Amino acid sequence: MQYAKSAVTESQIDYVFDQLRANAWPHTVAVLVTTGVLWFTSHSFYALLWMALMFMSHVVRLYTVDGLWQHARQHGDYRRVKPLLVAGMLYAGAIWGLVPVWFMNQPQTESVIFISIALAGMCASTLPALAAFLPAYIAFILPVLSLLIIKLFLLGLSATALLGVACLTAFVMISSRINQIITMSITMDFQNRELLEQVTVAKEKAEAANQAKSRFLAVASHDLRQPLQALGLILESMKLKRQQDTPEQKILVQQGVNCHDALTDMFNSLMDLSRLEANDLSVSPAHVELSDLLSMLAREFEPAAQAKNLQLNCVTEPCVVWTDPMVLGRIIRNLLSNAIKFTDSGTVELRIQCLAGKVLVLVQDSGRGIPLDEQSRVFEEYHQVFTHHRQQGVGLGLSVVKRLAVLLQLDLQLESVPGAGTTFRLVLPKGDPALVARQEEVSGFSLRGCRVLVVDDEPALLEATCSLLAEWGCEVMAADGKDAALAHADASVPPQIIVSDYHLQGCTGLSVIRAVQSCLDQPVPAVLMSGDTSPQLVQNMRDNALFLLKKPVKPVHLRKVLRQLLQQPPVT
Repeated sequence: MQYAKSAVTESQIDYVFDQLRANAWPHTVAVLVTTGVLWFTSHSFYALLWMALMFMSHVVRLYTVDGLWQHARQHGDYRRVKPLLVAGMLYAGAIWGLVPVWFMNQPQTESVIFISIALAGMCASTLPALAAFLPAYIAFILPVLSLLIIKLFLLGLSATALLGVACLTAFVMISSRINQIITMSITMDFQNRELLEQVTVAKEKAEAANQAKSRFLAVASHDLRQPLQALGLILESMKLKRQQDTPEQKILVQQGVNCHDALTDMFNSLMDLSRLEANDLSVSPAHVELSDLLSMLAREFEPAAQAKNLQLNCVTEPCVVWTDPMVLGRIIRNLLSNAIKFTDSGTVELRIQCLAGKVLVLVQDSGRGIPLDEQSRVFEEYHQVFTHHRQQGVGLGLSVVKRLAVLLQLDLQLESVPGAGTTFRLVLPKGDPALVARQEEVSGFSLRGCRVLVVDDEPALLEATCSLLAEWGCEVMAADGKDAALAHADASVPPQIIVSDYHLQGCTGLSVIRAVQSCLDQPVPAVLMSGDTSPQLVQNMRDNALFLLKKPVKPVHLRKVLRQLLQQPPVT
């Protein structure tokens, strides 16, 4: 601990002065009562003289000692205060000791009893106030009781004097014990203050580090999403353009797609984890047709399964659940990705089981299984079971799955047999089929001839998006900013859909969309893409009735949204 022993002593002195101030009026009353009794039982002159001496000690303490104490508290210098406090208490004790010297002249029982009780009571009453600084209390009681004991011996009251000696001894022992307790309390207070300061400093450092991490992740999220987005679009465009490639060339392109998907999954897991840690991930539950969601996910992972010669089965039945489809989709994507990754041969199955009041979603595989001693740790962050296998990932997938399941308040169960496979089971609440917002079936819907305005200030992303859309048969208009977008809006054939990045140089994609719609004087359907998925931005997009896609956007998701926008009835 960094505090000095002198700091404890200084706190003890502060405690004494605070107590003396608090007990000033009771002490004054005791002086007046004692003076009154002595006035009527002894010489009035000595009684008045004694009272004058006592009040003089009050004045000296008030204007001298207290003044020095206040100065010491402000400047932290108690060197002069300690001896003056001891001297002041010695003076006060000597004045009280004059009572038996001046007024106990005969061994009269009444006077002896009164004075003895009065002085013992005074020593007892000052004990709580002065025991914090033991030299001050000893300096006070020593002249009081010593003069009393001497006077009793001189009056021939030896037994009473011995009783006074015992009383003095008891007061010293009790004051010493109280001093230890007060000293311990003050020391603990210093320790607690220092610990609190250390905790506060550590908390401030942790908050600063967390803010720095959040700033880094915000920048990294945007900077990393851009090339990932461009790479995914380029690879998809290559698949569509190079239909005449040899099987070996097609395999290379597909491997590039697989690597991109793996990198995207790792990146999304890191971002999901950071948002979960920051409590920045909210849920929007709805009544969802589970079979449609699982069928879509099965189609999404079919190429990855085929690349490993695995059979991906999706066994569904009409079933409505109450959950957030986006978050549930992230959970199942992670489970499917994990199942395919750790299955070398055989099958991966995605299955629905409708039970009374609940629905089970099962992701089963015929893979390596998880050893029993590892099953309790698979949901830990950065923990990988098969470290001896070179697998892509950093051990975040299942940790994110667990935390997302907790966010949705879903029961996540694990069953695994080493060498035989693994089953993950999600328990979901049933929903109301009458409240399902069904989407139009878009399979087989063509984008050929659709006029799409693409706005992006990143040349690579702009070119990749335009190339992919052209492969889908769209008539593409490219714009690297607001002015170029407005120029296309003034063309004889205006765009039917706007696809824009949100963060543009000098403006936002939302402002570009609004400017184009204002120029055309009609609500052109639009979709925004952004690496920023903060709740504020998401809510802003909902308020403006716009689609928001999180980068990196998979081509299948972009195509799905474009089809959905084209199928919407025109707004008049």
